[in-house]
Amino acid sequence: MKYLPAMKTASVQQVPQQWPEILRWVAAGEEVQVTQQDQVIARVVPAKSVATPDFLARAKAVWGEAPPGKPLSAVVSAARGGES
Repeated sequence: MKYLPAMKTASVQQVPQQWPEILRWVAAGEEVQVTQQDQVIARVVPAKSVATPDFLARAKAVWGEAPPGKPLSAVVSAARGGES
């Protein structure tokens, strides 16, 4: 017979004093249930890793190496009366 490890719990009163320890548990992959009067009212769970989109590759796929048109610096310079 397999026994499942007991889930970590902390009462609402314990959370402020034990927050660093609770964060260590969560960082180690454990879920912590927060209880109030023996009722579970919240769960603190490890964050899921989220892949960051490659915005530069996406822009290059849409516009190529450079967007069409004049560079913004040339537009600003022309608007100020300079040469473009």
